[in-house]
Amino acid sequence: MTLSASALRRLALAGQFGLGLACAAALARWAGWRWPAAALGAALLAALVFGLVVAGAFAISLSGAGVPATRRPAVPQAAAIAPLGAAAALACYLYECTAVFRMFNWIEPFRSSLSFVPPHAGAPARPPLLLVHGYACNHAVWLDLQPALAAAGYACEAIDLLPLFDSIDNHAGTVLARMRAIHARTGQAPLLLCHSMGGLAARAALVRGRAEGGAPCAGLVTLGSPHQGCALASLGAGASARQMRCDSAWLRALADAEGPAERALLASVFSWHDSIAGPAGTSCLPGARHWPLAGVGHVALLRHPRARDAVLAALDAFASAAPHAAGATPSARAPRKA
Repeated sequence: MTLSASALRRLALAGQFGLGLACAAALARWAGWRWPAAALGAALLAALVFGLVVAGAFAISLSGAGVPATRRPAVPQAAAIAPLGAAAALACYLYECTAVFRMFNWIEPFRSSLSFVPPHAGAPARPPLLLVHGYACNHAVWLDLQPALAAAGYACEAIDLLPLFDSIDNHAGTVLARMRAIHARTGQAPLLLCHSMGGLAARAALVRGRAEGGAPCAGLVTLGSPHQGCALASLGAGASARQMRCDSAWLRALADAEGPAERALLASVFSWHDSIAGPAGTSCLPGARHWPLAGVGHVALLRHPRARDAVLAALDAFASAAPHAAGATPSARAPRKA
């Protein structure tokens, strides 16, 4: 039986709850605290640990800790990376804490059965939009952003990349199969919007599709994807985490296999202050379009207003050039598992 992201998150929550109870019991037994105080103390300790984990992710990602200088991504010379002031840095950190807590303790474990909002009837006709999540997640990561996509006229579908820690090559096959299914069903090449590792799977799908005679794609927008690897991948599990290490052989092979046609289809929306996809510059690729942001964390990219606006602009640049039927916008489908 394949473990789903929702089940994994629920197991993690159960483990955290058990540890919290054990901590409260220890405070009550050995420190002599009353149970209400012990429970509150355990909750505060959990909040402190959570905050330190998020802060640690930022620190490793932004500093590139553990990644030799020779293997770090190159930052384009034209890029202007302004340092965040104290207030902006704190706002970025708190927004990311909220986004992470909400995503992994509520949305993914308990909201993945929700259907997507249908596209707005009065919106311009758009190509179908395939949503691809990132590492060890599921389609529920799109529930915050999808209503804005629907309001812009996009009929959205989403997939789950399973098994969770499988190689990105196998995930690419899943993405390519869904792209072809959408094209066969609608007669239109889909747009792709991919978060984090999903962007790497989509790039690999385009390369595989070219080798197999073509991959129907009207454009690929990646959101916080570590195109040149990320420092935190060394702490991850599975083949996909190994492939995402900075300057990995897999990433080099993917870049070498891409041609100008694939890069012309790619737009990268990213943050210079990403808490996962770092060091800075990892989301940049020669030949791709870039939509840089500042002061937005990795999970926050899925719901932050500035990230939403950048995603819509990047998608619109492809949608306006894509051949698609005029008239009524097709109805949305519930997110379906591959």
